[in-house]
Amino acid sequence: MKENDKCDESLSEFFRHLQLAREQLNNNHQAIRKARAFIIEQLKKLSFSIEKSIRPLILGLQRIFKELPPRTKEALILLGKHGWYFDLQMPLPSLWDLKDLLANGNIEEVENILIKHFEDQIDIIEKSIIDKFPERKKIITAAFNAHRRQEYELSIPVLFAQTDGICKEVVDQYLFMKIRGRRIPQTAFYVEQIAANKIMMAFLSPLAQTLPVNAAENERDEGFDELNRHMVLHGQSLDYGNKKNSLKAISLINYVSHVLDKKHSLNKGEVSF
Repeated sequence: MKENDKCDESLSEFFRHLQLAREQLNNNHQAIRKARAFIIEQLKKLSFSIEKSIRPLILGLQRIFKELPPRTKEALILLGKHGWYFDLQMPLPSLWDLKDLLANGNIEEVENILIKHFEDQIDIIEKSIIDKFPERKKIITAAFNAHRRQEYELSIPVLFAQTDGICKEVVDQYLFMKIRGRRIPQTAFYVEQIAANKIMMAFLSPLAQTLPVNAAENERDEGFDELNRHMVLHGQSLDYGNKKNSLKAISLINYVSHVLDKKHSLNKGEVSF
């Protein structure tokens, strides 16, 4: 065989293999396109299925967030009417449980739950208040130690005084003084500053209400027997000194120290939880 014939044959073989490679590559491209189209279609179906399945969840969450502010406010105010203030370190569902129990008349059960909670958490609560307001450490420590010694006649007035002092320090308003002509505490000024934030306003609602602890003489019904700061500090109440009332006072100063953050100013209308 001549050299030219060998060269032609080799060249033909090369082009044949090249053509086969092109055909294989084209087939692969078609397979990839089909696979891609199939995957896209399946993803569309999956996306639709996921959207359909989670739509009720999204709608449910939207409903919950819409209902959260009034529900929270109602529960916190109901607790406040019984002299207790919610510990924001407790899980939020427990607030609904407490509210339901009170609404059903199970007052003693609620008080037992809260007495146990604040007794168990007393060291943590004391530390958290001191950490936030270190300049008050000496007085806060004295009040909590008086409680531990069962000297409730001493712990309660000091806790009330420090609660009001914290309010004045952080938002420049008092909890136990009323807005002239409005019969609501001065701290309501602060709450009104954040009216646009419904959830935060709900958590602060006890600071904008007249509740038993800060009710004035003309706001207390005949037979009133709740813990009241004015009656304690002005010597009108002589039987306030017991563990339950001291824990109520602890719940109040704990609540105030949580919902008011002195790192934020009144003008910013910010609250840290």
